[in-house]
Amino acid sequence: MKKNLLLLSLIMIIFSCHKTEVIKIAIKTNNKKTTTKDTIDQAQKDKVDDTVNCIDVVIEILTTAPSYVEDTKGLYEAVVKNGGTSIGITIEGSPNPERDKALDYSKNYVLSLHETYPDRMPTIARYTFDPSKNELYEYNTAEDSLMPITFNKDLLLKYHKTCK
Repeated sequence: MKKNLLLLSLIMIIFSCHKTEVIKIAIKTNNKKTTTKDTIDQAQKDKVDDTVNCIDVVIEILTTAPSYVEDTKGLYEAVVKNGGTSIGITIEGSPNPERDKALDYSKNYVLSLHETYPDRMPTIARYTFDPSKNELYEYNTAEDSLMPITFNKDLLLKYHKTCK
């Protein structure tokens, strides 16, 4: 027992005498404030508007058309109440299908409005924008024909500027 007590005392003395040194090093820091200047020139600011594609303008033409607004009023709520998750627009055809992420090539922009459910996506309306005639049409299924609908004609300027 005396041996254990002696050994324990020796260990305590060794560790209590151990001194930990803290080394302090002076590090120079730069306390000067750095100011940056906005170096974006006007040409770069104009490129921000270039991010709007033709299809964005076509969708804006459609979604601001009075008949589209009227037809979709309350539609989202009705779809969700019926077990759906949303409504959406599919780009079925486009003059530039790769850029517009369209399903197929078409000389006109062909768009469809659909409801989204977990097991299906029924199309409830089809629209066509003809850039050569500057007209927006709604497809009439019963008559198998395109019916012109009114839209904001001021957006044609935006379309022609964007889609030169």
